[in-house]
Amino acid sequence: MAKRRGPGTSKTRAIQNALDRLGMQASPEQVVAALAEFGIDVAEALVRQVKMQMLKRVAQVERQQVKASTAKRPQVRHPRKVPPRRSHRS
Repeated sequence: MAKRRGPGTSKTRAIQNALDRLGMQASPEQVVAALAEFGIDVAEALVRQVKMQMLKRVAQVERQQVKASTAKRPQVRHPRKVPPRRSHRS
């Protein structure tokens, strides 16, 4: 369980919220400027790190969905097994 360090949100959560509002195409400078308006001081390196974590998480979910959908295999029908004939002749 994550520890709470006091009132408000963490810097990581604030960056994630800002990226949701601004879009993933927003540059780190834009995110830092947007958070500075709310009085949150973050570094551009932290913004880049959080952005990469978000992109990796999305890619991992997409890969899992692709793996799950390709699990079906076509059925191969084999001929019925017939026992050998038993005749009275030798």
